[in-house]
Amino acid sequence: MKFFDFHIQGRDHDSSLRLLLEASRLGYHGGVLVYPSERYSDLKSDFESLRENPELQDFEIACGVMIRASDPRDMRRSVNRFRKKADVIYVSGGNLKVNRAACESRRVDILSAPYTSRRDPGINHVLSREAARNGVAIELPLADVIGSWLKVRARVLEHFREILKLQRKFGFPLVLTSRASTIYDLRAPRDIINLAECFGMKAQEAEKSLTSTPASILEDSGNRQLMIADGVRLLPES
Repeated sequence: MKFFDFHIQGRDHDSSLRLLLEASRLGYHGGVLVYPSERYSDLKSDFESLRENPELQDFEIACGVMIRASDPRDMRRSVNRFRKKADVIYVSGGNLKVNRAACESRRVDILSAPYTSRRDPGINHVLSREAARNGVAIELPLADVIGSWLKVRARVLEHFREILKLQRKFGFPLVLTSRASTIYDLRAPRDIINLAECFGMKAQEAEKSLTSTPASILEDSGNRQLMIADGVRLLPES
């Protein structure tokens, strides 16, 4: 069983290297360095050097980009810009129109924290159905729980429970992440699974969100270059 931390915040080369080495020490087999879209071009060279680092030869690294859009049109434009550059496309949630546009797009991999700055989970039955149909994963970053307290933490946990109910009903992909920016934000896979059980996830569900679901997203990303259209794939020559 291979565990992935699917959201480690990418920074400069040395900071990112420390985070990846610590994630490996904690028991992860791979991770995604997520860069903000506005800094992606500047930091991509750091990512390439990390991928070639011998200290990380047994650790699978993918490159993600976080898109923060003001409206659906802005989101679609940014997704088109980065789709062939990044391994994983994230859309920062919160704006309900952007949440919906992300769930309706096959070119988006992950809608991150759809409840951000909201009093509701940010997705409903309609968006859940679209996310399931288009294979868009919903990210629950545990940093929103660990880094909050009192009423804010209680509200985030309630959002997690509501999203989990929708996931069980509609079957969209779900990923648990650390969204770590320092080594102190990282948690071992077993700790994340135990924490997830506190808001109602079963151990098997939490394991899936850290193992097979991330692996499936990476596999789909690798095959995307061979996709000509929906349902049509270019096969290699025999």
